[in-house]
Amino acid sequence: MKPYILYIIISLIAVNSLSAQDYVKEKTATATPQLKKTPKKKELIDRLTFGGNFGAAFGDVTFIEISPTVGYHVTDDFILGTGFTYSYLKDKRYSPTYQTNIFGGRLFAQHIILENFVAHAEYELLNMDIFINNFSNEIVRDNIHSLFIGGGYRGSMGGNSFVSLLILYNINESEFSPYQNPQIRAGFGIGL
Repeated sequence: MKPYILYIIISLIAVNSLSAQDYVKEKTATATPQLKKTPKKKELIDRLTFGGNFGAAFGDVTFIEISPTVGYHVTDDFILGTGFTYSYLKDKRYSPTYQTNIFGGRLFAQHIILENFVAHAEYELLNMDIFINNFSNEIVRDNIHSLFIGGGYRGSMGGNSFVSLLILYNINESEFSPYQNPQIRAGFGIGL
């Protein structure tokens, strides 16, 4: 699984560096020299975006999720980030009622392909209770690894702030995965 993550991150960085090359025309001897304006170097805080997503559902299945994230703009169109996830799940359809607290973290990379469209890759590790034997209701706490690839729409709200709608596929889906493919994720980010 680790080679997939490394391959995705290297691919995103390579695509980003290829598209970021500037071509400068050579000056002729008769050209008038012009002053070059040096772009102001962005401070660390100017490159950070804070955000995430949250959700809730109530009924026979109660689900509450809070997933804050922080992203770093490596360039204007390439973001690396990390996040934390906490979820509470209670399913009354089982006897006895299944209830668990899910904790985890994620690392992600996002590349803005067009003005409002992004490619997204993410590795997530969740720790949760899982049934290992449905007949005896035997439950163990285990780690679940997910590798998401996808993309979606990202609308700017000014500066580094945005709203997003992503469609992601877990290419490492297992029988214990808490997600179904595709996963549709709505989120936001606020730049300082």
